[in-house]
Amino acid sequence: MKSLKAKFKKTESQDWSKSDERLLQAVEQNEPDKVSALIVKKGLCPTKLDAEGKSAFHLCASRGRLDCLEVIISHGADVSVADGAGFSALHLAAKNGHSECLKRLLQERIAVDSTDSIGRTPLHHAAVSGCLSCCETLWDFKAILDIQDGEGATAVILAAQMSRVELCVFLLGRGADANIQDNQGRSALMLACESDSVETAEALLRGGADTQLVDALGHKASDYGVTTGNQRIMQMLRDGAPPAAEGRGEEVMLHSCALDPSLHQMRSRPRLGRSHCACFPV
Repeated sequence: MKSLKAKFKKTESQDWSKSDERLLQAVEQNEPDKVSALIVKKGLCPTKLDAEGKSAFHLCASRGRLDCLEVIISHGADVSVADGAGFSALHLAAKNGHSECLKRLLQERIAVDSTDSIGRTPLHHAAVSGCLSCCETLWDFKAILDIQDGEGATAVILAAQMSRVELCVFLLGRGADANIQDNQGRSALMLACESDSVETAEALLRGGADTQLVDALGHKASDYGVTTGNQRIMQMLRDGAPPAAEGRGEEVMLHSCALDPSLHQMRSRPRLGRSHCACFPV
């Protein structure tokens, strides 16, 4: 008797059928028993792509259908396959904020730092989507924090650009570099200033961001700050982040610590020969 994997391989080359469509619908409606029945009785391939480049397997990850995902994995699907847009299920789970699906996929020993067609890892996607729990899961599975995508952006740079202050605090607190610059020479601090986010700029300054870095055109963070006219940001760039009791940054840091108590123990974690912490002592 042929294995299910052999059946999957054979099915991949065939045209999209009504049964394939029913499998997609079963995932969409979160019906794991029906998913299992269609795979077994019809010999369907859950990683087979439709005309739009999506499959039942990838739909599980993007919609957060954990039970359906479990069924498909148990039937031996190739969990590393990409969809029509070049995203793996891991990327899609992070991109859409489904940390439980992300964790289940990582348990299959998929490379945690796998990149998509533009060089982004799941951590990049989690930073853009603003999913703190996804970032925590990726950290637990040893994700590298400072990988640069095709445009030179790190997760911290993307989080700063999107004003994801809690994610910046989380990443910096675990040793991410605040001063990496993208292909245009832009740092996370520059983009935080451009985004007019006082809290993000403050978190980055507390995390060691350098105000004197220049981009490819010779502009500093202060030049980015001028475009928004935010005087609080300009003052911080001149004088540094205010003492904890005077700034809103403390509220953000303490809130992040409440979400993740392990941040309290990050004060003495070494990085590049020095202690680094983006949280406050307790």
